[in-house]
Amino acid sequence: MSARQADLFGTPSPAREQPSDEIVVVYRTRLRAALALVKAAEVMPWNDLLTIIREDNAFRFGKDVLPPDEGAALWAEFNVEMDRLYAIMNEGKEPDLGD
Repeated sequence: MSARQADLFGTPSPAREQPSDEIVVVYRTRLRAALALVKAAEVMPWNDLLTIIREDNAFRFGKDVLPPDEGAALWAEFNVEMDRLYAIMNEGKEPDLGD
């Protein structure tokens, strides 16, 4: 086994290195902008499902760069807004039950 290759079955790898303050600021700014966008939106602000999923995932994983309490609070707000927008997006659409 190469010295650079992690042991797949042995001890877990060491904890992730904390991001720099500059990186945290970049993520915080981006997440707050995304939160402001969805809060102000009357309909889903992205046009296609793939973009919606990408933005949702970017927020979901980006929050982990922030201090845990801050990331959790931003995620909770974002999640509520996304649920609201999904409900608007799906309003009047009946599920296809394949009768």
